[in-house]
Amino acid sequence: MNELSAVGVMSGSSLDGLDICYCDYNYFESKWQFQNLNGETIPFPRDIYGLLLKARDLSGEELAKLDVRLGMWMGQMIRDFCRRHDYLPQIIGSHGHTVFHHPKQGYSIQIGSGQAIASYANIPTINDFRSKDVLLGGAGAPLVPIGDKHLFSAYDVCINLGGIANLTINCEELPRAFDVAPCNQVLNKIAHRMGMPFDQDGKMGRSGTFLKSWYTSLETPHFYQKKGPKSISNEWVEQEVLSTLPAREDPRDLAYTYCKFVGDRIAESLLEVDFNTVLVTGGGTHNRALLDTLEEALGVKIVVPKAEIINFKEALIFSFMAVLKLRKEVNVLKSVTGAFEDSSSGVYYSP
Repeated sequence: MNELSAVGVMSGSSLDGLDICYCDYNYFESKWQFQNLNGETIPFPRDIYGLLLKARDLSGEELAKLDVRLGMWMGQMIRDFCRRHDYLPQIIGSHGHTVFHHPKQGYSIQIGSGQAIASYANIPTINDFRSKDVLLGGAGAPLVPIGDKHLFSAYDVCINLGGIANLTINCEELPRAFDVAPCNQVLNKIAHRMGMPFDQDGKMGRSGTFLKSWYTSLETPHFYQKKGPKSISNEWVEQEVLSTLPAREDPRDLAYTYCKFVGDRIAESLLEVDFNTVLVTGGGTHNRALLDTLEEALGVKIVVPKAEIINFKEALIFSFMAVLKLRKEVNVLKSVTGAFEDSSSGVYYSP
């Protein structure tokens, strides 16, 4: 199985839509290569979107129904995507949509039934990539570093500006990775105050000014002083940041200040790292204000790759994790999650 084709699907915390990508993998001379990457982002149906927004507050039975409903829809979307492009993938890797993430209590719950996906797409599916690591004492996150290690090793640091900003340090003997700060979840919430789903091209942030007092209050949670491995849950973002957004400040000033906050936290996380090359992906790469503040904070030129990698890197890596699981190889690294051992994680479902 040195040549495999796979589909990856990712539903991020920003709820921008379902990312679906296809990729061909080749293992040659002890190195992984990928090609023919193609992806689409499909908006959630209004009913599913509304339920995902309040998923943490649903009853047990309502959440079970949503799990299956989401999986059925995901399977249909994958099937249609593959038919449009004449793809015949051998495996699907699905992250699912995170509802609860409490690794210290032994669980991390993502919905989007793996069996429903496999059945409706008619393709074997692997999901639930976090549970095994959590039960091995890990944080169940981050998972992306396995892909950074094998597919993007040319870069010293890989930064993802998604709903939550996280990074992987590739330039040390053992990869390290961790969540840094809430990112697009907060910036999108600020944009909503201007009647926009997100800050298009960072125009809001680029026209804002610095709010020192709010910036100082953002620094207070103990999380930012902790060393990795560490991860951020959606509940934490709601409690520590979104619920404390100043009500009377100009949204443009909030956007600029928060962009600077994210850039500074990332730079602070890399103070003791000797790095030169930095790859930046995720939805935040479309925000010029965020990129400008990040580049200024880091003091190096950042690399923004082609659009397919920007938009679908996380989905790509979940397809890669499924390939590794299919080969019974390590796909979650203890050096980044804090687990007792590396693991080959995920649950396999036949159509």
